[in-house]
Amino acid sequence: AAELRDAAAMEDEEMPEEPRDLANYELLHRSKSDTEHEATVRIPVGRATAWQLDEGTAANIQSDLGIVSENFGLLARPLISDKGMESIVLTGFPSAIAKARPEVINILNFYRGKDQSQTSEAQMSDVREQKTTTSAVTTAMELPSHVKDVRQFQYHDHTADIIVHSWGSTLAEALAQVCVGMFNYMTPLEKVDIVGSVDIHATGHDLLDLLYHLLDEFLYMFSTEMHICRCIEILAFDEQKFSISARGYGEKMDLKKHEQGTEIKAITMHMMKILDPTSMLTEEGKQMRQEDDTAMSEFPYEVYVLLDI
Repeated sequence: AAELRDAAAMEDEEMPEEPRDLANYELLHRSKSDTEHEATVRIPVGRATAWQLDEGTAANIQSDLGIVSENFGLLARPLISDKGMESIVLTGFPSAIAKARPEVINILNFYRGKDQSQTSEAQMSDVREQKTTTSAVTTAMELPSHVKDVRQFQYHDHTADIIVHSWGSTLAEALAQVCVGMFNYMTPLEKVDIVGSVDIHATGHDLLDLLYHLLDEFLYMFSTEMHICRCIEILAFDEQKFSISARGYGEKMDLKKHEQGTEIKAITMHMMKILDPTSMLTEEGKQMRQEDDTAMSEFPYEVYVLLDI
């Protein structure tokens, strides 16, 4: 009996201490997955909106995001420009981002509802002057003759996410088609009629950032107005000033008519690529296209975007 007690005591001494919070312990201490790569997701505080915060509120938000970072095993930080806080940036594994996203939205909703003397929203002047939004009308409309109702994209699987790969004879066409590809993943566009249109405007600090905001504007439009775009027209595109205006033709989502596809949670910058006839732009910079990756003769411009689903 004494030997058994001694053996049991030795086993107890060798047992590691069980973590208090198993879920958070796994997120904080797991090693990097061979199949899951870090991603970056921006959650805007509002459509074309920035928050002007006093020091106390800014410190409280920073503290809340620090708790999110610790609890979900990622980096959560505010994106602040000269106009104010524009978004929350989450950097980490997609699985951790997906778990943290509802908590970040709760934080934004909390501060959005506070007294305007503490937290005020200021519309970005450069966006407000250029952007016009029109809700979808209830009667059918004719698609302008110069707007193409085509599908120049395909999908590539990526762990639990999806990559939209589009192409075009111009960069503007490739950008429009990657947006169409995003909407087609939400619901088959063959059942979407041209009933009305919505206009969006986006800006960025470079081409990749502009692409991100273009998609994010259309995704925000869908989340607020449920407008599905079957065709997209680029109204204006300034590659030097990184500014773009677009119009989406389609109709409001109706579950009685439209098949519910896959929810797009967020646009990511991870693996984003823009290709022209001779070069490729990624987060690492610009480089020449590889010899085995020659441009298509009719569609020399290509775009790759990883969507968080």
